[in-house]
Amino acid sequence: MLGVREKPETRTPPAKAWRNYYRIYTVLYLRPEGPWFPGVHAGPSLFASKDIAETHARGFLAELNPPGRWFADHVGAFPEGDGERAN
Repeated sequence: MLGVREKPETRTPPAKAWRNYYRIYTVLYLRPEGPWFPGVHAGPSLFASKDIAETHARGFLAELNPPGRWFADHVGAFPEGDGERAN
């Protein structure tokens, strides 16, 4: 009547680990990781879901970037281990 169809099943399992990627605009000296040079870099931490990863990235950038200046930007959160990368 309305042409409603059943939702197709997804056959790929959900990602178990997500990693943030950041675009760096200037050289940053971060203590545990050492210097980050301009370009796209993977963050050091893994997260259980994309929402958690993106929330952590927003907090990290709020602490890192002073008002009115940009040292880094969030590229996105990508699943770890399936070959998909930010660059």
